[in-house]
Amino acid sequence: MDDRVVKRQLSNFLLQPLLQTKIGLYCIGLSLVFGACVVSILYVNLSQLYSFIIALTDAPEEVETIILNYLSSLQNWIYLSIGTYIGTVVAVSIWYTHRLVGPMVAFKRHFEALDAGDFSHRTVLRKGDAFHEAANTLNQATVSLENRVREAASREVS
Repeated sequence: MDDRVVKRQLSNFLLQPLLQTKIGLYCIGLSLVFGACVVSILYVNLSQLYSFIIALTDAPEEVETIILNYLSSLQNWIYLSIGTYIGTVVAVSIWYTHRLVGPMVAFKRHFEALDAGDFSHRTVLRKGDAFHEAANTLNQATVSLENRVREAASREVS
């Protein structure tokens, strides 16, 4: 394995925690607003249906008990679904932001190596990371810069 590729550890999973958390919270917030709208629509329509069914029955207490038991079971499934959805949104937002932020860490290391005079450093990104084209361009620019520095040094020696 190439020693320039840094293995990911749990400690560096959140490369920019503030940014990644912010994006995750935006996604969750938008999802909660959407969910609240859907729940409101369901609540209004189910309460109208409930009133209609109670008005049509000869045994309202028994029907009410049956309906409330059914809705209680449905409520548990809805809570489980919301929890699963929020967990999935958090995981996906961390994964995608990691694919965006991770290359920035690699670019920063590359620039630090250039600043230290190390022209052999190359930016190697993982499959699925963003900015592959920028990494290739940076690597090509580093080769050009290395050649120019080498030519300038050989002219000074001559």
